[in-house]
Amino acid sequence: MNFVQRFIIQNKKFCLFLAALTIIRIIYISIIPLTPQESYYWLYALYPDLSYFDHPPLVAYSIWLGTHLFGQNIFGIKIMAIVWSLLTNVFLYLTILIALENAEASEKQRLAFLTVLFYNLTIFSHLYAVVMVPDAPLLFFWLLIIFYLQKYLNNRQISNIYLMAIALGLALLCKYTAIAILPAIFLILIFDKKSKTLFLSPHPYLAVILCIIVFSPVIIWNMNHNWVSFQFQFENRADRLGSLQTKYFWQLLVSQMFILTPMPFVLFIMTTKRVIMNWFTYEKARIFFITAIFIIGGFIVLSFDTLIKMNWLLPGYLGLIITTVLVFKNDHIVQSRIFKLGTVFSILLIVAAYSILIIPNFPLGEGNTWSGWSETAKSISKLRDEMGGKDKLFIFSNSYKTASLLRYYLPGDETVYAQNIFNEPALQFDIWGIPESLKGKSALYIFTDRKEYKPQLEKVQRYFKEISLLKTYTIYFWETFKTRTIICYFAQDYYGPVEQKSSTLYGHSASLKQKDEKK
Repeated sequence: MNFVQRFIIQNKKFCLFLAALTIIRIIYISIIPLTPQESYYWLYALYPDLSYFDHPPLVAYSIWLGTHLFGQNIFGIKIMAIVWSLLTNVFLYLTILIALENAEASEKQRLAFLTVLFYNLTIFSHLYAVVMVPDAPLLFFWLLIIFYLQKYLNNRQISNIYLMAIALGLALLCKYTAIAILPAIFLILIFDKKSKTLFLSPHPYLAVILCIIVFSPVIIWNMNHNWVSFQFQFENRADRLGSLQTKYFWQLLVSQMFILTPMPFVLFIMTTKRVIMNWFTYEKARIFFITAIFIIGGFIVLSFDTLIKMNWLLPGYLGLIITTVLVFKNDHIVQSRIFKLGTVFSILLIVAAYSILIIPNFPLGEGNTWSGWSETAKSISKLRDEMGGKDKLFIFSNSYKTASLLRYYLPGDETVYAQNIFNEPALQFDIWGIPESLKGKSALYIFTDRKEYKPQLEKVQRYFKEISLLKTYTIYFWETFKTRTIICYFAQDYYGPVEQKSSTLYGHSASLKQKDEKK
């Protein structure tokens, strides 16, 4: 009997739960639409590279693998999200088992299964199991770092230091925010009594070099593109920091209560208070707590100055989930009525979240970003054919997300351009550029009524001889409630950009702005 067979037999309840969850998700991604972000990363995968303008490459590699195995379809794009989620659940279970290596087998299994259940009471555990974005692999590799850190603390085998470095390098290939776990690792090891001599050996420094080697595709890509990715992620966002205010903090708080659901959110606050008040009591739990505090605490501090997206904190919650289980393992809170009611409420929220993507054209206002594009793309393609076809007209949008969705849903290998057509920054579309052959052509300008992206018709007008409203497509829910409006303008005779968008900076240079104003 091999290890896998023994593990399944010994942990039957966990394996059955995970198998059922995975089967449900496989069926689910077969019937739900594509989200705008996924279509954008799918475009990444169509143009394989060492890295990309606004993200490292692992999301593109994941989609590339899924689509090469299952075809250029929504299932192929999404399938690796399920795989990453499956691995995250498995290693969450294994991490508790090794953290409690001296406990009885039944107790370890009980707490490990409770940890997995707790994780799956959050919205984000399900969201990033069916939506293929960088957070899906990041959650797994962040947890893998913690897993090997715990293994090292258990057995002091140096090989775990190197495996941890590889996991960190792979996490950085998902998102740059993975760097936030590095100070936590350093703090845990530097204050660990048995690791005092570790930093006197070459191993930590060789491990850092190994991590850099794993991360090197991003470094090489940036060297060849004037470091645009690092400028976009760090320098330009730092420039946007403003004065202290509480607006963004409250927005972040509400978003975290939603993405976690209220019961885990409240438990995390209780856990944080208990660990801080009894720091030296919870020796094992505080290790996992430290892995969470830098990324969660750092973004909370930044929220008093700038907008923080709700998914940026998520890796830190993996450590908090484990901390919570270890802190409350001997309490009767799980049996309490409030906990049970909170669990039921979390499940209802998760079911509601799953239902939203299944119901066609569900009206969510600005929240629905996916409905209507499939049918509208067919109409736009037919309209363009009637006006002379792709040889005479190209298609562009005012958003990289809209451009990506149109690229996916338009029949054939259609090229769609984004807002860089009229010299607005368009992320990876700036790197792909605008061919000279578009000059003199007419175009269909497609945009939606989302407040996030302004149509900027006056600015678009400067780049064409004339623009005029051509068609409006309105998508309804139950033929009564408006879900969205998609507008199509005819833009005649493209002059070309004022100056070919430079890939050295995100945004307009002063000289480019001046030229644009003179046009």
